[in-house]
Amino acid sequence: MHQKRFAIVCAAGIGDALITSIAAHHLRKQGAKATLFSPHLQNFGHWLEEGEYLPYAEDWAEALGSFDAVLLQHDNTLRARSILKLRDLGMPVYVLYTNYRLSKHGPLLQGFDFPFDESRPMVENTQAAIQELFGIEASKRCSLSPPAYLSHRKYPKRVFIHPTSTSEDKNWPKERFFQLAKKLEKRDFETLFILSPTDRASFPADIPAPLFETLGALADALYESGAFIGNDSGPAHLASYFSIPLAVICQGRQMPLWSPGWHSPLLIRPPRWVPNIKGMRLRENKWKHFITTKVVLKKFLKTLNQNRKTL
Repeated sequence: MHQKRFAIVCAAGIGDALITSIAAHHLRKQGAKATLFSPHLQNFGHWLEEGEYLPYAEDWAEALGSFDAVLLQHDNTLRARSILKLRDLGMPVYVLYTNYRLSKHGPLLQGFDFPFDESRPMVENTQAAIQELFGIEASKRCSLSPPAYLSHRKYPKRVFIHPTSTSEDKNWPKERFFQLAKKLEKRDFETLFILSPTDRASFPADIPAPLFETLGALADALYESGAFIGNDSGPAHLASYFSIPLAVICQGRQMPLWSPGWHSPLLIRPPRWVPNIKGMRLRENKWKHFITTKVVLKKFLKTLNQNRKTL
């Protein structure tokens, strides 16, 4: 594998990129040259280990033509399907299927395709894929390393709150996040919101939300924080990688596959008694309204207390 050139194409999310970069880290340790294609990774800057990090290409056939092999996180997009077709041109394409279905994807190619076990987190699946496809015993280490000037959990009473995600369907009501922040502040916690410039415009001006110019700057602040609360999103995976106590408020249907897989999160889901009556889909469509601020606060404080006992 020495000096073999791998192109690793991540799915579009921040969490996807962090998880898939586990493969890049371990291939590099074996002497391979791994280039990661992602909309996000290059924005981590000083956190990144040595290697090449590129944005998505406009012409994938041209961009990948100089590599010896491709590792693709298949997310059922037109991009993924077009890259997979490079097999027809003789390019070795290894594929990580997050939700493989025979009817949708066709037969697996032995030695090149790895279907994820949907009962296990993505991180564990990626570790298993590296072992099976390349014979590498993998840890959970990804391509990020904390700069030496940072102190892990330096501010134990600072809680970052991330009230958005890639889909409104996955978001707990932001008004409840505001209520939660006020309750935490009464208990002497400092609360800070993670908001993109686009999201910032739809939130009250008095919400404490630092402007992070890069993902590297966000990573700096989050690494030194005491805890994280949010929806199923990229920053939740980042908090998990940093071994920060975290609570993820979620509907729960796609967990545990999409659950942050480094430091195990507290998953706060609607009560079991909420039905999903045929035709109404109450649990699926109204899940967020069955999770109260009081319950989130109680479970979060319990998790923090348990974490202190294990330190």
